[in-house]
Amino acid sequence: MKSNSLFSLVLILISSACVDRINFDIGVTEAFPIVVEGFVSDQPGPYKIQISKAFDIESKYSVRTPITVNKVVLSDNVGNQEELIAINDEYQTSQDGIRGVAGRAYSLRVELRDGRIYESKPDTLLAAGKLDSIYFDFREKKNSLGASEYSFDIFFNSSSGDLDNFNFLWKFTGTFKADTHPEGNILSCVYYRGKCNWVPVCSGLLNVASPDYPPIFIRDKPCECCTCWYSIFNDKPVLSDNQLLKFGRFDKIVLHSVPLNGWIFMHKLHVKVSQYSLSPETYAFWKSIKDQKDAINSLFQPITGKISTNFVQTSGPLVPISGFFYSTSISEKSLYITRDNVPNINMIPAIPPWNDSCFTLFPNATNTKPDFWID
Repeated sequence: MKSNSLFSLVLILISSACVDRINFDIGVTEAFPIVVEGFVSDQPGPYKIQISKAFDIESKYSVRTPITVNKVVLSDNVGNQEELIAINDEYQTSQDGIRGVAGRAYSLRVELRDGRIYESKPDTLLAAGKLDSIYFDFREKKNSLGASEYSFDIFFNSSSGDLDNFNFLWKFTGTFKADTHPEGNILSCVYYRGKCNWVPVCSGLLNVASPDYPPIFIRDKPCECCTCWYSIFNDKPVLSDNQLLKFGRFDKIVLHSVPLNGWIFMHKLHVKVSQYSLSPETYAFWKSIKDQKDAINSLFQPITGKISTNFVQTSGPLVPISGFFYSTSISEKSLYITRDNVPNINMIPAIPPWNDSCFTLFPNATNTKPDFWID
């Protein structure tokens, strides 16, 4: 049972490599450059921009470190602009602020506290085309030991919509729900309301025993860490190319494979596929990332080498910048894959109870039910 749990964890980690997560190798410098990541789209905001210190990927301190800047301004080529607000280590537009419009070009201006100013080159927002349909197929294959492994392949059909633009990026986002049992995790003394609570406070159980041990629990509040939702992503960019294109259409394209995992299919999996339009410059940026992903064997190995940027420095001491800001139209579709879609329910691997907070189970956890989730 323990080995099954570890195997399930490995599968989740493999699936959770996010296509947007990029490590930039900038070498060792005295003054660290910065990384700027984000985009504007034709979908409602807020749009989010991340600004952080770049780092040496060989360093043991290679973690994303958000930084505070003087000003971040998003503007278009017809005179509209908006200053972004710092919220939770990133910069955001307002809910009813500037919104991307097809045909307009957008740029981002970042002003640092040391006098440096960076501006992205204008990027034109092109039509998204149409994501016509998404579907899945249950698959069985034999591993090197001859044992069966099961998964769901995610497919899509789409059309370019514009015969002048065939540059697209497709993203998979999977969301699943899992239940845990933090009340089963007896800890060392957790001091809460003047007593040792012994179990995580987020479980909602309150120890009322006197003396503190053995504990006597009452329900003090609803459990805040018993149920979480998690997100998984395709591990590398899926881009259009001439081999995929047939008469302006992209048919039967495999986007991602989801392993038949006991945690993922404890309830069901929500699948969302997004189609992003790309300008030639933005396509080249994502293509360079895909080429490097294709060149390495391990999904856990960070991207190496220099990645192009569309930012130029206009003021301040000369220090390099990494990252890319772009404009895109988005077409999306979603569906659910449920346990009923598994040919035999016994194919779903058994998993042991998780006697801890659901936040400790997998990355990308939230206890807030997504708006799209239907129980």
